[in-house]
Amino acid sequence: MNLSRALGLGEAEDISADSRLVHYINLKLASLGCPIVRTEADSVFDEMTASLLMHHRETERLLVNYRCPADQRIQDFLRRYTGDTSDRCSLPGHTFVLDRHGLARALSLPPDKDEFISDLLSSYRVKQGVLHNPRSDRRTTEGSFHIAEGGLPIPDDKLAV
Repeated sequence: MNLSRALGLGEAEDISADSRLVHYINLKLASLGCPIVRTEADSVFDEMTASLLMHHRETERLLVNYRCPADQRIQDFLRRYTGDTSDRCSLPGHTFVLDRHGLARALSLPPDKDEFISDLLSSYRVKQGVLHNPRSDRRTTEGSFHIAEGGLPIPDDKLAV
């Protein structure tokens, strides 16, 4: 594993890096059997990976009973709590793992837009990551505003933390 790449060190923040992340996300989604985000390079992607992904899914199907220790403890608790010994109440067998720097940021917004606005939340892609602005936020006290050092200059009437 390349530690620098996993932590996002030394990578330039450019469009090509974002398109590589979208391709990587598409590959992970396709390996889970989920729909992918269509791009202009889809035909090449589909041709190159179809048989490889089919083999991967079959291998995963054979290993579906394995769970990591934390998931197994949660599954055991669910079975004890519900009294259900069947698989009607169980954790998902396949999950999307965020194993690279930048995946959460790429998944937070649509790949072709820099903002998402709904009745409950407004999200914007900014240089430092993604800004999520909920309509009502109970985590802060009314009238207080917190600014972290770094990036833009801090106004004189605010305190740096």
